[in-house]
Amino acid sequence: MSAYIFRRIWQMIPTLAGVILLVFFLFNWIGGDPAYVLAGLFSNQEQIDSIRAELGLDQPLAVQLWIFVKQVATFNFGNSWTTGESVADIFATRLPASLTLMAPLLIIETLIALVLALGLAWVRGSSIDRGTMVVFTALMSVSILVFIILGQYVLAYRLGWFPVQGWSDDYWKNISTYAPLPILLGLVVSIAPNTRLFRSFVLDEVDQDYVRTARAKGLSEPRVMFVHVLRNALIPVITFVIRFVAWCFFVGKILWHPRCRPRNHFGC
Repeated sequence: MSAYIFRRIWQMIPTLAGVILLVFFLFNWIGGDPAYVLAGLFSNQEQIDSIRAELGLDQPLAVQLWIFVKQVATFNFGNSWTTGESVADIFATRLPASLTLMAPLLIIETLIALVLALGLAWVRGSSIDRGTMVVFTALMSVSILVFIILGQYVLAYRLGWFPVQGWSDDYWKNISTYAPLPILLGLVVSIAPNTRLFRSFVLDEVDQDYVRTARAKGLSEPRVMFVHVLRNALIPVITFVIRFVAWCFFVGKILWHPRCRPRNHFGC
């Protein structure tokens, strides 16, 4: 096990290096010159050159790449373009709200989707399985904005079951008052695709030789599904959940917040 873990960690190094190079060159070639953005419409060339020098954009490309790598390694993301705040400080202030919403949502949706996936795989090919897949496919074709707007209008504005907006500094007030509606809407949006995905993971294991062997030994179907099949199907499920956590917390919820963009394209 230790050798496997070490090998997987070792394989992460070229992957991370490739991602760093890809992000750096994409922002250099496609992102444009941030000095023009920061200088504004009515700036002259002298102001633009001064900003470029301040941000290090007048340095050779190799020097800029080395600065970028050092800042990634030290988690120094620079300052916000709009407020001048440290992006690390903005992370610290935004992360609690993201965790309050995403942690319970992730746990609840994963458990519900996994149970539904096991149940549908158990009765695969039946009318219940086909009907559920049709409903889930229809839900997946509806934009998330539709669920958000309808949820706020019907559940919050018309029925008054939840506050339309708001947030506080008290965790328990947030989790009991402000977070339930976003979590509920998140479940409505995510249950369908996650169940379909987890169902495919379970079905990949159902036809394996070890499952047929377990059934041939006389094990009950619940034991086969919830012990043997589930244990192996959890491997891709855990991989998906970890990837989902990274996307939601560090891309979807923080990095693309309008106040959280770094001072330039490589974080100076």
